[in-house]
Amino acid sequence: MHTKLQAVVDTMELYQATFPEDACIIVASNEEVVGYLPGKFIDLKINVGLKMVDFRGTVTERALTTKRFLREEKGPERFGFAYISSAQPIFDGADIIGVVSATISNKKMDSMRQLATELSSAVEEMTATNEELTAASMDVSNRLDGLVTSTEMMTADIGEINQMVELVKGIASKSQILGLNASIEAARSGEHGRGFAVVAKEIQKMAQNSKDSAEKIAAQLTKIRTSIEEVNGSTSQIAAFTEQFATSMHELNDAYGNVNSTAEKLLDISEIKS
Repeated sequence: MHTKLQAVVDTMELYQATFPEDACIIVASNEEVVGYLPGKFIDLKINVGLKMVDFRGTVTERALTTKRFLREEKGPERFGFAYISSAQPIFDGADIIGVVSATISNKKMDSMRQLATELSSAVEEMTATNEELTAASMDVSNRLDGLVTSTEMMTADIGEINQMVELVKGIASKSQILGLNASIEAARSGEHGRGFAVVAKEIQKMAQNSKDSAEKIAAQLTKIRTSIEEVNGSTSQIAAFTEQFATSMHELNDAYGNVNSTAEKLLDISEIKS
C-alpha cells in the first residue's frame, strides 16, 4: 500500500471525529478498498479488499475518475436514512493514488429542509388568507363610506323637511288667528254671522290639527336625526377600525414576507452544493 494511503488509513478515527454527525469513512486505492471505519449508527457493510468496480457510479468512484472533490446528497431510499457523501482524491505529486470518502447522516439537515418547506407553505396560506381579509376590510370600509354619504344626504333631507314643517306651523298659526278674527266678526254680525261662525270654527280646528301634526312630525324628525347621528358616530368608529385593521394586515403581510424569506434561506442553506 502506498505510504500516503497508509497514513490516511491510520488517521481514519481522527478524520471521523471531525464530523459533527455520525459518519463512516472509506479509503480506497485505484483498485480496491484499503480502509473502512463504520460510524456508531451508519454502517455501509463494506469490506476491505472490495474492488472499485463495485463502486461504479458512486461519489467515491467518480471522485477517483474525475480527480476532483465531489459531494452529493441522497435520500433514505438506499440505506433507510438521508445521507451526504463526500470524496477527496489523494495525490502523490501529479499522480492520483486513491480516494478518501465519508458518508454522514443528513437527518437533521433533511428535517430542517422539510420544516422550512412546511413553513414556507404555511406562510403562503396565511398570506393568501391575510390578503382576503385585507380585501374584505377594504370592501367594508368602502361600504361604510357609502353609508356615511347616505346618512349625510338623509340629514340634509331632514333639514329641508323641517323647514317645510316650520312653514306649515307658520301657516297653521296664521290660520288660527284668521279663524279667531272670523269668529269675532261672526259674533258681531249676530244672526247673519252664525253660518260664518261655523266656518271660522272649522278653520280654527283645522289650523290646530295642522299645528299638532307638524309638531309631531318635527318631534319624529328630531328622533330620526338623533338616530342618524348615532349611526354616523358608530360608522365613523367602525371605519377607523377597518382602516387600522387594513394597515395591520399590510404590516402582517410584510412580516409574512420576511418569514417566507427566512424559510427560503433555510432551504438554500440546507441544499448541498457540489
